[in-house]
Amino acid sequence: MPRTKIQTEQIRAESRAKIIATARHLFAERGFDGCNVSEIAKQAGMSQGNIYWHFPSKEAIFQAVLVEGFQANGGTMTESAMSEGNGLEKFNRFLSAFLSLSREQGGDEFVMIMLTFLAQGGVGKFAEFGISTEQIGSGYHQVLNAIFAQGQADGSFRTDLDPNLLTTFFFSFINGLMLMYPREWRGIPDVVIREALLRLLDRK
Repeated sequence: MPRTKIQTEQIRAESRAKIIATARHLFAERGFDGCNVSEIAKQAGMSQGNIYWHFPSKEAIFQAVLVEGFQANGGTMTESAMSEGNGLEKFNRFLSAFLSLSREQGGDEFVMIMLTFLAQGGVGKFAEFGISTEQIGSGYHQVLNAIFAQGQADGSFRTDLDPNLLTTFFFSFINGLMLMYPREWRGIPDVVIREALLRLLDRK
């Protein structure tokens, strides 16, 4: 019996997801220059032809890995901002989800890829693959900024600082922790990171 259109599309989506997951693991382990399409195909259990049917090049695969990672982080932030509760509850919910995403398989690989690229050439390296970190960062900033603004309005956070500054403090802390201690930070309990951030943000 021939496949239905829905079945065919599902198989294609599953194959594409497998390629991205396999490539993400290899890129995190060996770097972009340390693997090629044939290795991705071998690890994914596919032919190179199947890989090229989905992606025209290794660069396109890498771009898909980056887009998926940034979208996952953005989705976590947006869901937290739109959830019920006061500003502090939303912040705690976001931080827990963000740390969980960054530590689980896939998320931790994306963090390693991102940190390696930043160390190699800064944000300009992402631009080579059509990724505007400025635009993505601006979106992240706006969402978290809204959480802090709500928190100031409901008394969760201090009101004498611009929410933009609180957001800047947050990302400076998190990005600095991951960049300076790419392996060690994973062993720090969530509650310790949360308490350090709240002291930094001086929510009292």
